[in-house]
Amino acid sequence: MKLAIAGKGGVGKTSITGTLARMMGRRGRRVLAVDNDLNPNLSLTLGIPAARISSLPTFPAEIVRRNEEGVYELAMSLAEICDSAAVSAPDGVSLLVAAEPREAATGCLGAMHMAVRGVIGAAPSGDEDVCIVDLEASTEHLLVATAEHADAMYAVVEPYGTSLETGRRVAVLARDLGLPHVALIANKVRDESDLAIVAAYAERHGIALAGAVPHDDCFHAAERALRAPLDHDPDAPAIRAIDDLAARLIADGNSARLVG
Repeated sequence: MKLAIAGKGGVGKTSITGTLARMMGRRGRRVLAVDNDLNPNLSLTLGIPAARISSLPTFPAEIVRRNEEGVYELAMSLAEICDSAAVSAPDGVSLLVAAEPREAATGCLGAMHMAVRGVIGAAPSGDEDVCIVDLEASTEHLLVATAEHADAMYAVVEPYGTSLETGRRVAVLARDLGLPHVALIANKVRDESDLAIVAAYAERHGIALAGAVPHDDCFHAAERALRAPLDHDPDAPAIRAIDDLAARLIADGNSARLVG
């Protein structure tokens, strides 16, 4: 099962991605988490100590090459990439951080997207395997087809206009890319009215709603404490909701029918 998580900056996609990854790990899945954001923070939400963030390895420079047709492809096997750059996180999750710009004016990182695309394609597809990718907070990844080998893309949205509109754009482009399953995940839902707003928007635009996560101060508290939300407050309502979502995605994935 290969999942791509997208959304507008600040909607909570990284917190949801990291918590989903660990919940799937706790359910016996072999989880490979990939941080595709140029401001990588997935490690903290996975439970890797904050003191390690600035020293985490990233993809090696030689990870991709152009073939005879001029198309980027992986120049290393997935095993070689993981040996070089994977970091162990709690609950059996392995993390790959694609890149972290450390110098200004060093050019674009288009090859990074090609590398992530190759990693998703090379990731195992068995029932016990999960590759989950935290995409950058824009729609550029869809323009360069970073997640074209994913089984599903979920756009995390909040119950207000610009966030929902970003979710719609993500859904339109993901479908254009040919992804078989596309859906929204509502986050920071305060009440039934908030949920109704997202549900009505999704229905109006023909987009599935995979699940909802309630508004929960545990995320802000965890960030202030520099801890993973799951470690900071494992019984928080939002954590329980993400666990429920993980269970549904696993069940639907195993029956070859992902939500959305």
